Amino acid sequence: MKQVFKLLKLTITEKKRLVFSFVCTLFVALFTYMFVDLIQPIMDYMFRMAPEGIPEKKRFLDVILKLFNLNIDQMIIYLPWMLLIIIFGKGLFAFLSSFSMRSVGLNVSRKLRNDLYSSILYQSSGYFDGRSTGELMSRLTSDVDRIQEALSGSAKDLMQEMFILCALMIGLFVKDWHLALASFVIAPLAALPLAVFSSKLKKTGRSNQSRMAYIYSLLHETITGNKIVKAFTMEEFELGKFLKATKSYFKTSIRLAWISSLSSPFMEFLGGAVGAFILLVGTDRIAKGYISAGDFGSFVMGVFLMYTPIKKISRANNVIQQGVACHERVLEVLLSKPQITEHPHAISLPDVEGKIKFENVSFRYNETGLVLKNIDFEIMPKQTAALIGLSGSGKTTIINLLSRFYDQTSGTIYIDDKNIQEISISSFRSHLGLVTQELILFNDTVRNNIAYGLDQTSEDEVIQAAKNAGAHEFVIRLRHGYDTQIGEGGGLLSSGQQQRLAIARAFLKNPPILILDEATSSLDSESERLIQRALEKITKNRTTLIIAHRLSTIRNADIIFVVDKGSIVERGSHVELYQKEGIYKKLYDLQFPVEMGEEY
Repeated sequence: MKQVFKLLKLTITEKKRLVFSFVCTLFVALFTYMFVDLIQPIMDYMFRMAPEGIPEKKRFLDVILKLFNLNIDQMIIYLPWMLLIIIFGKGLFAFLSSFSMRSVGLNVSRKLRNDLYSSILYQSSGYFDGRSTGELMSRLTSDVDRIQEALSGSAKDLMQEMFILCALMIGLFVKDWHLALASFVIAPLAALPLAVFSSKLKKTGRSNQSRMAYIYSLLHETITGNKIVKAFTMEEFELGKFLKATKSYFKTSIRLAWISSLSSPFMEFLGGAVGAFILLVGTDRIAKGYISAGDFGSFVMGVFLMYTPIKKISRANNVIQQGVACHERVLEVLLSKPQITEHPHAISLPDVEGKIKFENVSFRYNETGLVLKNIDFEIMPKQTAALIGLSGSGKTTIINLLSRFYDQTSGTIYIDDKNIQEISISSFRSHLGLVTQELILFNDTVRNNIAYGLDQTSEDEVIQAAKNAGAHEFVIRLRHGYDTQIGEGGGLLSSGQQQRLAIARAFLKNPPILILDEATSSLDSESERLIQRALEKITKNRTTLIIAHRLSTIRNADIIFVVDKGSIVERGSHVELYQKEGIYKKLYDLQFPVEMGEEY
Protein backbone atom coordinates (compact mmCIF):
# COMPACT_ATOMS: atom_id res chain seq x y z
CA MET A 1 0.00 0.00 0.00
CA LYS A 2 2.95 2.31 0.72
CA GLN A 3 4.13 1.97 -2.89
CA VAL A 4 0.59 2.71 -4.13
CA PHE A 5 0.60 6.00 -2.23
CA LYS A 6 4.02 6.81 -3.73
CA LEU A 7 2.52 6.29 -7.17
CA LEU A 8 -0.55 8.41 -6.38
CA LYS A 9 1.72 11.18 -5.02
CA LEU A 10 2.74 11.84 -8.61
CA THR A 11 -0.71 13.40 -9.15
CA ILE A 12 -0.26 16.03 -6.40
CA THR A 13 1.26 18.49 -8.89
CA GLU A 14 -2.06 18.51 -10.79
CA LYS A 15 -4.04 19.98 -7.88
CA LYS A 16 -6.77 21.78 -9.82
CA ARG A 17 -7.67 18.82 -12.04
CA LEU A 18 -7.35 16.44 -9.10
CA VAL A 19 -9.71 18.46 -6.87
CA PHE A 20 -12.21 18.87 -9.72
CA SER A 21 -12.15 15.12 -10.39
CA PHE A 22 -12.53 14.46 -6.66
CA VAL A 23 -15.60 16.73 -6.40
CA CYS A 24 -17.16 15.14 -9.49
CA THR A 25 -16.56 11.72 -7.98
CA LEU A 26 -18.44 12.74 -4.86
CA PHE A 27 -21.40 13.76 -7.02
CA VAL A 28 -21.27 10.41 -8.85
CA ALA A 29 -21.45 8.65 -5.49
CA LEU A 30 -24.30 10.94 -4.39
CA PHE A 31 -26.37 10.33 -7.52
CA THR A 32 -25.76 6.58 -7.23
CA TYR A 33 -27.12 6.67 -3.68
CA MET A 34 -30.10 8.75 -4.79
CA PHE A 35 -30.86 6.21 -7.51
CA VAL A 36 -30.99 3.43 -4.92
CA ASP A 37 -33.09 5.65 -2.68
CA LEU A 38 -35.78 5.89 -5.37
CA ILE A 39 -36.41 2.13 -5.29
CA GLN A 40 -38.27 2.26 -1.98
CA PRO A 41 -41.01 4.76 -3.00
CA ILE A 42 -41.38 3.00 -6.35
CA MET A 43 -42.11 -0.29 -4.60
CA ASP A 44 -44.04 1.02 -1.60
CA TYR A 45 -45.97 4.01 -2.87
CA MET A 46 -46.49 3.33 -6.56
CA PHE A 47 -47.50 -0.32 -6.09
CA ARG A 48 -48.91 0.11 -2.57
CA MET A 49 -47.22 -3.06 -1.30
CA ALA A 50 -46.06 -1.92 2.12
CA PRO A 51 -47.94 -3.44 5.11
CA GLU A 52 -49.32 -1.12 7.76
CA GLY A 53 -47.46 -0.37 10.94
CA ILE A 54 -43.95 -0.53 9.51
CA PRO A 55 -41.87 2.43 10.76
CA GLU A 56 -40.81 5.09 8.24
CA LYS A 57 -37.11 5.20 7.31
CA LYS A 58 -35.08 8.36 6.92
CA ARG A 59 -34.17 8.92 3.30
CA PHE A 60 -32.16 11.43 1.32
CA LEU A 61 -35.33 11.84 -0.76
CA ASP A 62 -37.08 13.38 2.25
CA VAL A 63 -34.60 16.26 2.04
CA ILE A 64 -35.59 16.85 -1.60
CA LEU A 65 -39.32 16.78 -0.72
CA LYS A 66 -38.83 19.29 2.06
CA LEU A 67 -36.63 21.54 -0.06
CA PHE A 68 -39.25 21.85 -2.82
CA ASN A 69 -42.24 21.68 -0.42
CA LEU A 70 -43.71 18.54 -2.00
CA ASN A 71 -45.83 15.80 -0.47
CA ILE A 72 -45.66 12.09 -1.24
CA ASP A 73 -48.45 12.18 -3.82
CA GLN A 74 -46.84 15.08 -5.69
CA MET A 75 -43.51 13.28 -5.55
CA ILE A 76 -45.02 10.29 -7.37
CA ILE A 77 -45.93 12.59 -10.28
CA TYR A 78 -42.37 13.90 -10.56
CA LEU A 79 -40.73 10.54 -9.91
CA PRO A 80 -39.98 9.65 -13.59
CA TRP A 81 -38.41 13.08 -14.14
CA MET A 82 -36.37 12.75 -10.97
CA LEU A 83 -35.16 9.37 -12.15
CA LEU A 84 -33.99 10.89 -15.47
CA ILE A 85 -32.28 13.81 -13.68
CA ILE A 86 -30.47 11.45 -11.31
CA ILE A 87 -29.26 9.19 -14.14
CA PHE A 88 -28.20 12.20 -16.23
CA GLY A 89 -26.44 13.78 -13.24
CA LYS A 90 -24.57 10.61 -12.48
CA GLY A 91 -23.50 10.24 -16.12
CA LEU A 92 -22.42 13.90 -16.39
CA PHE A 93 -20.25 13.86 -13.28
CA ALA A 94 -18.86 10.42 -14.19
CA PHE A 95 -17.74 11.91 -17.53
CA LEU A 96 -16.21 15.00 -15.87
CA SER A 97 -14.45 12.91 -13.24
CA SER A 98 -13.09 10.47 -15.84
CA PHE A 99 -11.89 13.18 -18.21
CA SER A 100 -10.24 15.21 -15.43
CA MET A 101 -8.43 12.19 -14.01
CA ARG A 102 -7.27 11.07 -17.45
CA SER A 103 -5.86 14.53 -18.10
CA VAL A 104 -4.05 14.25 -14.76
CA GLY A 105 -2.55 10.91 -15.82
CA LEU A 106 -1.52 12.22 -19.23
CA ASN A 107 0.15 15.30 -17.77
CA VAL A 108 1.89 13.33 -15.03
CA SER A 109 3.20 10.80 -17.56
CA ARG A 110 4.43 13.65 -19.79
CA LYS A 111 6.35 15.21 -16.89
CA LEU A 112 7.61 11.82 -15.76
CA ARG A 113 8.82 10.97 -19.26
CA ASN A 114 10.53 14.39 -19.52
CA ASP A 115 12.22 13.91 -16.12
CA LEU A 116 13.27 10.40 -17.09
CA TYR A 117 14.77 11.57 -20.39
CA SER A 118 16.52 14.43 -18.62
CA SER A 119 17.93 12.03 -16.02
CA ILE A 120 19.21 9.68 -18.74
CA LEU A 121 20.62 12.57 -20.77
CA TYR A 122 22.70 13.92 -17.87
CA GLN A 123 24.05 10.56 -16.72
CA SER A 124 27.79 10.03 -17.01
CA SER A 125 29.26 7.82 -19.71
CA GLY A 126 29.91 5.04 -17.21
CA TYR A 127 26.17 4.73 -16.55
CA PHE A 128 25.57 3.47 -20.09
CA ASP A 129 28.36 0.90 -20.05
CA GLY A 130 26.31 -1.71 -18.19
CA ARG A 131 22.86 -0.86 -19.60
CA SER A 132 21.36 -1.67 -22.95
CA THR A 133 19.65 0.93 -25.11
CA GLY A 134 16.53 -1.22 -25.28
CA GLU A 135 16.31 -1.38 -21.47
CA LEU A 136 16.38 2.41 -21.17
CA MET A 137 13.93 2.80 -24.07
CA SER A 138 11.56 0.40 -22.32
CA ARG A 139 11.52 2.53 -19.19
CA LEU A 140 10.84 5.67 -21.21
CA THR A 141 8.02 4.12 -23.19
CA SER A 142 6.40 0.94 -21.89
CA ASP A 143 6.92 1.62 -18.17
CA VAL A 144 5.65 5.20 -18.36
CA ASP A 145 2.65 4.03 -20.41
CA ARG A 146 1.75 1.55 -17.66
CA ILE A 147 2.03 4.29 -15.05
CA GLN A 148 -0.19 6.54 -17.16
CA GLU A 149 -2.74 3.74 -17.46
CA ALA A 150 -2.69 3.24 -13.70
CA LEU A 151 -3.17 6.95 -12.97
CA SER A 152 -5.52 7.91 -15.82
CA GLY A 153 -8.06 5.13 -15.64
CA SER A 154 -7.43 2.86 -12.70
CA ALA A 155 -6.70 5.50 -10.07
CA LYS A 156 -9.89 7.27 -11.15
CA ASP A 157 -11.85 4.01 -10.93
CA LEU A 158 -10.33 3.24 -7.55
CA MET A 159 -11.23 6.65 -6.13
CA GLN A 160 -14.66 6.88 -7.75
CA GLU A 161 -15.76 3.34 -6.94
CA MET A 162 -14.52 3.63 -3.36
CA PHE A 163 -16.76 6.68 -2.87
CA ILE A 164 -19.68 4.94 -4.55
CA LEU A 165 -19.09 1.91 -2.36
CA CYS A 166 -19.00 4.11 0.75
CA ALA A 167 -22.20 5.92 -0.30
CA LEU A 168 -23.99 2.63 -0.89
CA MET A 169 -22.77 1.21 2.41
CA ILE A 170 -23.99 4.31 4.27
CA GLY A 171 -27.35 3.94 2.51
CA LEU A 172 -27.57 0.28 3.57
CA PHE A 173 -26.90 1.12 7.20
CA VAL A 174 -29.52 3.91 7.06
CA LYS A 175 -32.11 1.44 5.68
CA ASP A 176 -31.52 -1.21 8.30
CA TRP A 177 -28.29 -1.32 10.26
CA HIS A 178 -29.10 -4.78 11.64
CA LEU A 179 -29.37 -6.23 8.14
CA ALA A 180 -26.34 -4.27 6.94
CA LEU A 181 -24.21 -5.44 9.87
CA ALA A 182 -25.22 -9.05 9.26
CA SER A 183 -24.42 -8.65 5.54
CA PHE A 184 -20.88 -7.50 6.13
CA VAL A 185 -19.87 -10.32 8.43
CA ILE A 186 -18.55 -12.18 5.38
CA ALA A 187 -17.06 -9.11 3.65
CA PRO A 188 -13.71 -8.97 5.57
CA LEU A 189 -12.84 -12.32 4.02
CA ALA A 190 -12.07 -10.37 0.83
CA ALA A 191 -9.14 -8.51 2.43
CA LEU A 192 -6.78 -11.48 2.57
CA PRO A 193 -7.10 -12.67 -1.05
CA LEU A 194 -6.95 -9.06 -2.26
CA ALA A 195 -3.60 -8.59 -0.48
CA VAL A 196 -2.30 -11.84 -2.00
CA PHE A 197 -3.44 -10.78 -5.48
CA SER A 198 -1.74 -7.38 -5.07
CA SER A 199 1.59 -8.92 -4.06
CA LYS A 200 1.54 -11.45 -6.92
CA LEU A 201 0.56 -8.81 -9.47
CA LYS A 202 3.32 -6.43 -8.43
CA LYS A 203 6.02 -9.11 -8.55
CA THR A 204 4.84 -10.60 -11.84
CA GLY A 205 4.32 -7.14 -13.37
CA ARG A 206 7.92 -6.16 -12.65
CA SER A 207 9.19 -9.41 -14.15
CA ASN A 208 6.96 -8.85 -17.18
CA GLN A 209 8.39 -5.38 -17.81
CA SER A 210 11.95 -6.67 -17.54
CA ARG A 211 11.23 -9.21 -20.27
CA MET A 212 9.70 -6.50 -22.46
CA ALA A 213 12.84 -4.40 -21.92
CA TYR A 214 14.91 -7.34 -23.19
CA ILE A 215 12.73 -7.50 -26.32
CA TYR A 216 13.36 -3.77 -26.87
CA SER A 217 17.09 -4.45 -26.51
CA LEU A 218 17.01 -7.26 -29.09
CA LEU A 219 15.05 -5.07 -31.50
CA HIS A 220 17.51 -2.21 -31.16
CA GLU A 221 20.56 -4.42 -31.65
CA THR A 222 19.10 -6.25 -34.65
CA ILE A 223 17.86 -3.12 -36.42
CA THR A 224 21.04 -1.08 -35.86
CA GLY A 225 23.24 -4.08 -36.68
CA ASN A 226 21.19 -5.34 -39.62
CA LYS A 227 24.15 -5.30 -42.02
CA ILE A 228 26.25 -7.53 -39.75
CA VAL A 229 23.30 -9.89 -39.27
CA LYS A 230 22.92 -10.22 -43.03
CA ALA A 231 26.66 -10.43 -43.70
CA PHE A 232 26.96 -13.43 -41.38
CA THR A 233 23.56 -14.87 -42.44
CA MET A 234 22.43 -14.85 -38.82
CA GLU A 235 18.76 -14.14 -39.50
CA GLU A 236 17.69 -17.55 -38.18
CA PHE A 237 19.85 -17.16 -35.07
CA GLU A 238 18.47 -13.69 -34.27
CA LEU A 239 14.93 -14.87 -34.98
CA GLY A 240 15.47 -17.75 -32.56
CA LYS A 241 16.62 -15.34 -29.84
CA PHE A 242 13.62 -13.12 -30.47
CA LEU A 243 11.17 -16.03 -30.40
CA LYS A 244 12.68 -17.22 -27.14
CA ALA A 245 12.34 -13.71 -25.65
CA THR A 246 8.71 -13.34 -26.76
CA LYS A 247 7.93 -16.80 -25.37
CA SER A 248 9.36 -15.78 -22.01
CA TYR A 249 7.34 -12.55 -22.13
CA PHE A 250 4.25 -14.56 -23.07
CA LYS A 251 4.67 -16.81 -20.03
CA THR A 252 4.83 -13.91 -17.58
CA SER A 253 1.96 -12.20 -19.42
CA ILE A 254 -0.16 -15.35 -19.10
CA ARG A 255 0.66 -15.54 -15.40
CA LEU A 256 -0.31 -11.86 -15.09
CA ALA A 257 -3.54 -12.45 -17.00
CA TRP A 258 -4.34 -15.50 -14.84
CA ILE A 259 -3.98 -13.54 -11.60
CA SER A 260 -5.87 -10.53 -12.99
CA SER A 261 -8.69 -12.67 -14.37
CA LEU A 262 -9.05 -14.65 -11.16
CA SER A 263 -9.30 -11.69 -8.81
CA SER A 264 -12.54 -10.19 -10.23
CA PRO A 265 -14.62 -13.44 -10.22
CA PHE A 266 -13.36 -14.24 -6.76
CA MET A 267 -14.49 -10.87 -5.46
CA GLU A 268 -17.79 -11.32 -7.30
CA PHE A 269 -18.27 -14.71 -5.66
CA LEU A 270 -17.86 -13.12 -2.26
CA GLY A 271 -20.46 -10.55 -3.29
CA GLY A 272 -22.83 -13.36 -4.31
CA ALA A 273 -22.30 -15.04 -0.95
CA VAL A 274 -23.21 -11.77 0.75
CA GLY A 275 -26.32 -11.49 -1.48
CA ALA A 276 -27.51 -14.98 -0.57
CA PHE A 277 -27.01 -14.24 3.10
CA ILE A 278 -28.96 -10.97 2.75
CA LEU A 279 -31.87 -12.79 1.14
CA LEU A 280 -32.01 -15.23 4.04
CA VAL A 281 -31.85 -12.57 6.76
CA GLY A 282 -33.96 -10.00 4.87
CA THR A 283 -36.89 -12.39 4.47
CA ASP A 284 -36.97 -12.84 8.21
CA ARG A 285 -36.80 -9.07 8.79
CA ILE A 286 -39.77 -8.44 6.46
CA ALA A 287 -41.82 -11.21 8.07
CA LYS A 288 -41.28 -9.70 11.51
CA GLY A 289 -42.28 -6.22 10.26
CA TYR A 290 -38.95 -4.47 10.87
CA ILE A 291 -38.69 -3.31 7.25
CA SER A 292 -41.03 -2.93 4.30
CA ALA A 293 -40.80 -4.70 0.96
CA GLY A 294 -39.69 -1.39 -0.54
CA ASP A 295 -36.93 -1.00 2.03
CA PHE A 296 -35.74 -4.51 1.33
CA GLY A 297 -35.93 -3.95 -2.45
CA SER A 298 -33.90 -0.76 -2.06
CA PHE A 299 -31.44 -2.62 0.20
CA VAL A 300 -31.00 -5.47 -2.27
CA MET A 301 -30.57 -2.99 -5.15
CA GLY A 302 -27.82 -1.26 -3.14
CA VAL A 303 -26.07 -4.55 -2.49
CA PHE A 304 -26.19 -5.59 -6.13
CA LEU A 305 -25.00 -2.15 -7.23
CA MET A 306 -21.99 -2.74 -4.98
CA TYR A 307 -20.90 -5.58 -7.27
CA THR A 308 -19.77 -3.15 -9.96
CA PRO A 309 -17.58 -1.02 -7.65
CA ILE A 310 -16.08 -4.14 -6.10
CA LYS A 311 -15.20 -5.57 -9.53
CA LYS A 312 -13.82 -2.24 -10.74
CA ILE A 313 -11.79 -1.76 -7.57
CA SER A 314 -10.34 -5.25 -7.99
CA ARG A 315 -9.55 -4.58 -11.66
CA ALA A 316 -8.11 -1.14 -10.85
CA ASN A 317 -5.96 -2.68 -8.14
CA ASN A 318 -4.52 -5.11 -10.71
CA VAL A 319 -3.49 -2.28 -13.04
CA ILE A 320 -2.22 -0.09 -10.20
CA GLN A 321 0.01 -2.88 -8.88
CA GLN A 322 1.55 -3.20 -12.33
CA GLY A 323 1.93 0.58 -12.39
CA VAL A 324 3.66 0.44 -9.00
CA ALA A 325 6.15 -2.11 -10.37
CA CYS A 326 6.83 0.13 -13.38
CA HIS A 327 7.17 3.19 -11.13
CA GLU A 328 9.86 1.38 -9.13
CA ARG A 329 11.76 0.66 -12.36
CA VAL A 330 11.47 4.30 -13.40
CA LEU A 331 12.63 5.48 -9.96
CA GLU A 332 15.80 3.41 -10.35
CA VAL A 333 16.74 5.71 -13.23
CA LEU A 334 15.46 8.95 -11.68
CA LEU A 335 17.37 8.32 -8.44
CA SER A 336 20.62 7.39 -10.22
CA LYS A 337 23.18 10.11 -9.60
CA PRO A 338 25.69 11.01 -12.35
CA GLN A 339 29.17 9.74 -11.59
CA ILE A 340 30.68 12.92 -13.01
CA THR A 341 29.56 15.75 -10.73
CA GLU A 342 30.08 19.47 -10.78
CA HIS A 343 32.51 20.91 -8.25
CA PRO A 344 30.58 22.98 -5.65
CA HIS A 345 32.79 25.98 -6.46
CA ALA A 346 33.39 25.25 -10.14
CA ILE A 347 35.01 28.03 -12.11
CA SER A 348 34.25 29.08 -15.69
CA LEU A 349 36.90 29.40 -18.39
CA PRO A 350 36.10 32.25 -20.80
CA ASP A 351 39.35 31.67 -22.69
CA VAL A 352 41.67 28.69 -23.03
CA GLU A 353 45.24 28.69 -24.32
CA GLY A 354 45.30 24.92 -24.67
CA LYS A 355 47.97 23.58 -22.35
CA ILE A 356 47.21 19.96 -21.34
CA LYS A 357 48.92 18.13 -18.50
CA PHE A 358 48.40 14.63 -17.09
CA GLU A 359 50.04 14.17 -13.69
CA ASN A 360 50.40 10.61 -12.37
CA VAL A 361 46.96 9.64 -13.74
CA SER A 362 45.61 6.11 -13.21
CA PHE A 363 42.19 4.73 -14.05
CA ARG A 364 40.09 1.58 -13.69
CA TYR A 365 36.59 0.70 -14.89
CA ASN A 366 34.51 -0.42 -11.90
CA GLU A 367 36.44 -2.99 -9.88
CA THR A 368 38.61 -4.27 -12.73
CA GLY A 369 42.37 -3.84 -12.87
CA LEU A 370 44.00 -0.55 -13.82
CA VAL A 371 43.51 0.39 -17.46
CA LEU A 372 45.91 3.33 -17.18
CA LYS A 373 48.91 3.40 -14.83
CA ASN A 374 50.73 6.57 -13.76
CA ILE A 375 50.25 8.51 -17.00
CA ASP A 376 52.43 11.64 -17.14
CA PHE A 377 52.69 13.95 -20.12
CA GLU A 378 52.42 17.60 -21.05
CA ILE A 379 51.26 19.24 -24.27
CA MET A 380 51.99 22.93 -24.73
CA PRO A 381 49.50 25.38 -26.29
CA LYS A 382 49.21 25.17 -30.09
CA GLN A 383 51.14 21.89 -30.19
CA THR A 384 49.98 18.84 -32.12
CA ALA A 385 50.39 15.65 -30.13
CA ALA A 386 49.66 12.08 -31.13
CA LEU A 387 48.83 8.93 -29.18
CA ILE A 388 49.69 5.63 -30.84
CA GLY A 389 49.71 2.02 -29.71
CA LEU A 390 48.04 -1.31 -30.25
CA SER A 391 44.29 -1.69 -29.80
CA GLY A 392 43.36 -1.87 -26.11
CA SER A 393 46.53 -0.10 -24.97
CA GLY A 394 44.54 2.78 -23.36
CA LYS A 395 44.66 5.56 -25.97
CA THR A 396 40.91 6.16 -26.13
CA THR A 397 40.66 5.98 -22.33
CA ILE A 398 43.10 8.91 -22.12
CA ILE A 399 40.79 10.86 -24.47
CA ASN A 400 37.76 9.93 -22.36
CA LEU A 401 39.46 11.19 -19.21
CA LEU A 402 40.54 14.41 -20.92
CA SER A 403 36.93 14.96 -22.07
CA ARG A 404 35.71 14.16 -18.51
CA PHE A 405 33.45 11.36 -19.71
CA TYR A 406 35.01 9.54 -16.76
CA ASP A 407 36.95 10.76 -13.73
CA GLN A 408 40.39 9.33 -13.13
CA THR A 409 40.92 6.93 -10.22
CA SER A 410 43.98 8.86 -9.08
CA GLY A 411 46.18 11.72 -10.25
CA THR A 412 45.23 15.08 -11.74
CA ILE A 413 44.50 16.43 -15.22
CA TYR A 414 45.13 20.10 -15.92
CA ILE A 415 44.01 22.51 -18.62
CA ASP A 416 46.02 25.74 -18.54
CA ASP A 417 47.31 24.64 -15.10
CA LYS A 418 43.74 24.38 -13.75
CA ASN A 419 42.38 21.07 -12.43
CA ILE A 420 39.62 20.06 -14.87
CA GLN A 421 37.55 18.71 -11.95
CA GLU A 422 37.35 22.26 -10.59
CA ILE A 423 36.13 23.71 -13.91
CA SER A 424 32.45 23.94 -14.86
CA ILE A 425 31.69 20.91 -17.04
CA SER A 426 29.78 22.92 -19.64
CA SER A 427 32.47 25.62 -19.73
CA PHE A 428 35.25 23.04 -20.03
CA ARG A 429 33.62 21.02 -22.81
CA SER A 430 32.71 24.15 -24.77
CA HIS A 431 36.45 24.52 -25.47
CA LEU A 432 36.82 20.96 -26.77
CA GLY A 433 36.20 19.74 -30.29
CA LEU A 434 35.87 15.97 -30.50
CA VAL A 435 35.73 13.58 -33.45
CA THR A 436 35.59 9.97 -32.32
CA GLN A 437 36.05 6.71 -34.21
CA GLU A 438 32.45 5.91 -33.21
CA LEU A 439 30.60 8.26 -35.52
CA ILE A 440 27.54 9.97 -34.04
CA LEU A 441 25.27 11.61 -36.58
CA PHE A 442 21.58 12.45 -36.20
CA ASN A 443 18.55 11.80 -38.38
CA ASP A 444 18.52 15.41 -39.57
CA THR A 445 19.83 17.55 -42.40
CA VAL A 446 23.48 17.84 -43.37
CA ARG A 447 23.42 21.48 -42.26
CA ASN A 448 22.01 20.73 -38.80
CA ASN A 449 24.50 17.91 -38.26
CA ILE A 450 27.43 20.17 -39.04
CA ALA A 451 26.03 23.07 -36.97
CA TYR A 452 24.97 20.82 -34.07
CA GLY A 453 24.79 22.87 -30.85
CA LEU A 454 25.60 26.14 -32.64
CA ASP A 455 22.39 28.12 -33.14
CA GLN A 456 23.92 31.36 -34.43
CA THR A 457 25.76 29.85 -37.39
CA SER A 458 25.57 31.30 -40.88
CA GLU A 459 25.27 29.32 -44.10
CA ASP A 460 28.72 30.49 -45.19
CA GLU A 461 30.32 29.20 -41.98
CA VAL A 462 28.70 25.78 -42.44
CA ILE A 463 29.90 25.58 -46.05
CA GLN A 464 33.43 26.66 -45.10
CA ALA A 465 33.61 23.99 -42.38
CA ALA A 466 32.44 21.40 -44.93
CA LYS A 467 35.13 22.55 -47.37
CA ASN A 468 37.80 22.29 -44.66
CA ALA A 469 36.72 18.71 -43.99
CA GLY A 470 36.59 17.80 -47.70
CA ALA A 471 32.82 17.33 -47.50
CA HIS A 472 31.46 20.19 -49.61
CA GLU A 473 31.83 18.46 -52.98
CA PHE A 474 29.79 15.38 -52.07
CA VAL A 475 27.22 17.45 -50.14
CA ILE A 476 26.30 19.63 -53.12
CA ARG A 477 25.79 16.47 -55.20
CA LEU A 478 23.15 15.22 -52.75
CA ARG A 479 19.51 15.60 -53.83
CA HIS A 480 18.78 18.57 -51.55
CA GLY A 481 22.33 19.67 -50.84
CA TYR A 482 22.79 20.87 -47.28
CA ASP A 483 19.07 20.30 -46.60
CA THR A 484 19.31 16.56 -47.32
CA GLN A 485 18.10 14.25 -44.54
CA ILE A 486 20.91 11.74 -43.89
CA GLY A 487 18.89 9.06 -42.03
CA GLU A 488 19.45 7.48 -38.64
CA GLY A 489 23.16 7.50 -37.80
CA GLY A 490 23.86 8.97 -41.25
CA GLY A 491 22.82 5.66 -42.82
CA LEU A 492 22.17 7.25 -46.24
CA LEU A 493 25.84 8.26 -46.53
CA SER A 494 29.00 6.21 -46.94
CA SER A 495 31.24 5.75 -43.89
CA GLY A 496 33.80 8.14 -45.38
CA GLN A 497 31.12 10.79 -45.95
CA GLN A 498 29.84 10.33 -42.41
CA GLN A 499 33.33 10.83 -41.03
CA ARG A 500 33.88 14.01 -43.01
CA LEU A 501 30.64 15.47 -41.68
CA ALA A 502 31.74 14.67 -38.13
CA ILE A 503 35.07 16.39 -38.78
CA ALA A 504 33.28 19.39 -40.30
CA ARG A 505 31.20 19.67 -37.13
CA ALA A 506 34.37 19.86 -35.01
CA PHE A 507 35.92 22.40 -37.38
CA LEU A 508 32.86 24.65 -37.20
CA LYS A 509 32.99 24.70 -33.41
CA ASN A 510 36.50 26.16 -33.78
CA PRO A 511 37.68 24.97 -30.35
CA PRO A 512 41.07 25.83 -28.81
CA ILE A 513 41.57 22.10 -28.12
CA LEU A 514 40.83 19.61 -30.90
CA ILE A 515 40.69 15.84 -30.29
CA LEU A 516 40.74 13.45 -33.23
CA ASP A 517 40.21 9.80 -32.29
CA GLU A 518 40.84 7.80 -35.47
CA ALA A 519 39.23 10.68 -37.37
CA THR A 520 40.48 9.53 -40.78
CA SER A 521 40.08 5.78 -40.32
CA SER A 522 37.20 5.43 -42.81
CA LEU A 523 38.56 7.70 -45.53
CA ASP A 524 40.00 6.65 -48.84
CA SER A 525 43.42 7.92 -49.89
CA GLU A 526 42.05 10.96 -51.74
CA SER A 527 39.75 11.99 -48.90
CA GLU A 528 42.51 11.44 -46.39
CA ARG A 529 44.79 13.71 -48.40
CA LEU A 530 42.09 16.42 -48.33
CA ILE A 531 41.68 16.02 -44.58
CA GLN A 532 45.43 16.15 -44.00
CA ARG A 533 45.59 19.48 -45.82
CA ALA A 534 42.73 20.79 -43.71
CA LEU A 535 44.37 19.50 -40.54
CA GLU A 536 47.60 21.32 -41.41
CA LYS A 537 45.63 24.57 -41.53
CA ILE A 538 43.45 24.07 -38.48
CA THR A 539 46.11 22.70 -36.13
CA LYS A 540 48.32 25.79 -36.46
CA ASN A 541 46.18 27.81 -34.08
CA ARG A 542 45.02 25.22 -31.57
CA THR A 543 46.18 22.36 -29.38
CA THR A 544 45.48 19.10 -31.19
CA LEU A 545 45.55 15.61 -29.81
CA ILE A 546 45.37 12.83 -32.40
CA ILE A 547 44.86 9.09 -32.03
CA ALA A 548 45.76 7.27 -35.22
CA HIS A 549 46.66 3.80 -36.39
CA ARG A 550 47.86 5.19 -39.72
CA LEU A 551 51.22 6.56 -38.70
CA SER A 552 51.50 8.53 -41.92
CA THR A 553 48.87 10.93 -40.53
CA ILE A 554 50.92 11.86 -37.46
CA ARG A 555 54.49 12.00 -38.78
CA ASN A 556 54.50 15.79 -38.52
CA ALA A 557 53.13 15.89 -34.95
CA ASP A 558 55.22 17.97 -32.51
CA ILE A 559 55.27 15.11 -30.02
CA ILE A 560 54.19 11.47 -30.19
CA PHE A 561 53.33 9.34 -27.16
CA VAL A 562 53.51 5.57 -27.51
CA VAL A 563 51.00 3.84 -25.20
CA ASP A 564 51.44 0.19 -24.29
CA LYS A 565 49.46 -1.76 -21.67
CA GLY A 566 48.15 1.40 -20.01
CA SER A 567 51.49 3.22 -19.75
CA ILE A 568 53.40 5.70 -21.88
CA VAL A 569 56.54 3.81 -22.85
CA GLU A 570 58.01 6.17 -25.48
CA ARG A 571 57.71 9.87 -26.33
CA GLY A 572 59.32 12.18 -28.85
CA SER A 573 59.08 13.31 -32.48
CA HIS A 574 58.78 10.91 -35.40
CA VAL A 575 62.52 11.04 -36.11
CA GLU A 576 63.49 10.63 -32.45
CA LEU A 577 61.20 7.64 -31.92
CA TYR A 578 62.25 5.93 -35.14
CA GLN A 579 65.89 6.19 -34.17
CA LYS A 580 65.20 4.57 -30.77
CA GLU A 581 64.29 1.30 -32.50
CA GLY A 582 61.50 0.61 -29.96
CA ILE A 583 57.77 -0.07 -30.33
CA TYR A 584 57.23 2.96 -32.58
CA LYS A 585 59.83 1.79 -35.12
CA LYS A 586 58.29 -1.71 -35.18
CA LEU A 587 54.81 -0.31 -35.80
CA TYR A 588 56.08 2.04 -38.49
CA ASP A 589 58.02 -0.66 -40.30
CA LEU A 590 54.96 -2.92 -40.26
CA GLN A 591 52.96 -0.25 -42.10
CA PHE A 592 55.79 0.84 -44.40
CA PRO A 593 57.96 -2.24 -45.05
CA VAL A 594 60.56 -0.39 -47.11
CA GLU A 595 64.03 0.87 -46.49
CA MET A 596 63.64 4.16 -44.62
CA GLY A 597 66.67 5.84 -46.01
CA GLU A 598 66.11 9.57 -45.63
CA GLU A 599 62.33 9.20 -45.37
CA TYR A 600 62.21 9.79 -41.68
